[in-house]
Amino acid sequence: MLLRALIISTVINTALLCMSLPILAGQPAGFNWDNWARALNESPCNWFSDGQWQQLLGTDRHATASTSNSATSCKFSNSAQTPLLTISIRSQANATAINAERDAMLQQISQYGSGRFEQLPTSQQAVSAILRKDKLQLFIFANNNNETAFILLSAHPVRTESPQQKAQRKTRLLHVAEAIFSQFQF
Repeated sequence: MLLRALIISTVINTALLCMSLPILAGQPAGFNWDNWARALNESPCNWFSDGQWQQLLGTDRHATASTSNSATSCKFSNSAQTPLLTISIRSQANATAINAERDAMLQQISQYGSGRFEQLPTSQQAVSAILRKDKLQLFIFANNNNETAFILLSAHPVRTESPQQKAQRKTRLLHVAEAIFSQFQF
């Protein structure tokens, strides 16, 4: 009887310990409103220091911030005024519009593969990061159905650029996206 009680107690304690491990390890379990709000409540121009932006963009750059009713943006250009990257925080009137846009892109990936859209992995899985390949746009949607905003990165591809120049734009876009995922723990 004593042995049976000891075994049951050990099983229960082990189960409780296993259930609390993600909390003890400090690993976020999916979407984190605080991290998302930290990104959305600040201009993208201020997400990184000047030195960090220099390193991320790989060239001298000029940042131009703008705000409208539906977006807060930061456009990075080089010394020749050529757009390098624009990061926008876009809002919609309600979460339904955001969810429909995200779900439509994910549905296209599910049905047709990654021809036009490609879902990028994120370490914390707090967001859905979807690359629209033809326009070199990266959509970052919160993995939460109540959000009314999303983040959009645009690499500004130019039709007349060489394949190497387009590849450089895509590499820059993905490099900045990885830094954003790391900075805000998406």
